[in-house]
Amino acid sequence: MNASAHTVEINVQNFQSAVTEKSRQTPVLLEFYAEGTEECVKASTVLGRLVAEYQGKFILARVNIQENPQIVQQLGIRTVPTVKIIFQGQIAQEQVGPIDEPRLRSILEQLTISPMERIREQIDLLLAQGDRLQAINMLQQVIIEEPKNYGLHAELGDLLIQEGQVAEARKILAALPEDTEGINKPRNRLAFIDEAETIPAITELESKIEATNDEGQLHLQLSYQLAIRLIVDDRIEQGLEALLSILKKDKLWEDELARKTMIKVFNMLGKGDELATAYRRKMFAFLH
Repeated sequence: MNASAHTVEINVQNFQSAVTEKSRQTPVLLEFYAEGTEECVKASTVLGRLVAEYQGKFILARVNIQENPQIVQQLGIRTVPTVKIIFQGQIAQEQVGPIDEPRLRSILEQLTISPMERIREQIDLLLAQGDRLQAINMLQQVIIEEPKNYGLHAELGDLLIQEGQVAEARKILAALPEDTEGINKPRNRLAFIDEAETIPAITELESKIEATNDEGQLHLQLSYQLAIRLIVDDRIEQGLEALLSILKKDKLWEDELARKTMIKVFNMLGKGDELATAYRRKMFAFLH
């Protein structure tokens, strides 16, 4: 395995600095190996691939057991390969014998996640549980600690809009730089809200659509208005269905307005959203 900036050979002299002290900032994966043994060669290949992939998120510290009996004895190593993961000066996890790569990846993902990524995971979990208010409270606390993280401000604005606190959200978004990460998501949501101000209520639109007998330009216009109302009412899937129905009747209507609006909805939902992915495929399948 080639040496790299994130791989170090360990001995008694550098153990304290390269393992114990280093682990206080960065997880250290301590690999115990014996030269020439088949399982150790396999393990080293896997670990070399991982250290290259993670690009400094952890340090690979290698201990040749034949050359370092004192370290082997102190850490109670009886089998090679053995991997011990040291974090904040303590042994966090270990694997004895052949490398279980999926398990090792899972451990590394948890240890190498940044504090901000961990917070985002917690926020995503709260949103998945339907606890939007708690997610808003958490974001507000984090923003106090990281006021220059404008992406968090944009995310807070988006959640406030969904909670009906539109005026407060507008104030937050207006103060953000134009290139703020994720700002288009709440801006698209606000654009739908602004457009819906002059559109009749959903029940009125549904009655008018029924009266048009599914024909003509008026039907398309009413269907579009209904889609906007449904989106603002957080009935996103029904809104996308209404837009898809317009595409099926006349995909060029009003300069492809239905297709362009669907794309705005996808952007509003955000990258990786399951609903956006499903309807993006439906739209693509129909258009092509």
